[in-house]
Amino acid sequence: MEFFQVFNNLQSKLLNLTLVQIPKRKQYTLKDVSAHCMENDCWMVIRDRVYDVTDFMREHPAGSDIMLEYAGTDATMAFADKPHSLDAWLILEKYLIGELVPEERMFDDHDYSS
Repeated sequence: MEFFQVFNNLQSKLLNLTLVQIPKRKQYTLKDVSAHCMENDCWMVIRDRVYDVTDFMREHPAGSDIMLEYAGTDATMAFADKPHSLDAWLILEKYLIGELVPEERMFDDHDYSS
């Protein structure tokens, strides 16, 4: 759990540095995400946020196969279990397309209103 606390603190600091108001994110269900489970159309959920990582598949240092294992699913634990650098977290944010609908969220430790 300490990893997530560090991530939340870092995320809060980064968001506080943002000068532009972040628009409300589009909301998706896990069923919506599950439809995007192929190499040419790959979404995944990490910490209740939805990412379209299709364009990153070939760039991933461990290859696209590892990402395909979690395509269309909640990959939070898989992402957290592997060591990812701060750069990896920042790269991930580039692919953010939305968040899970409130009733399907597993984390309530950060603000989704922005």
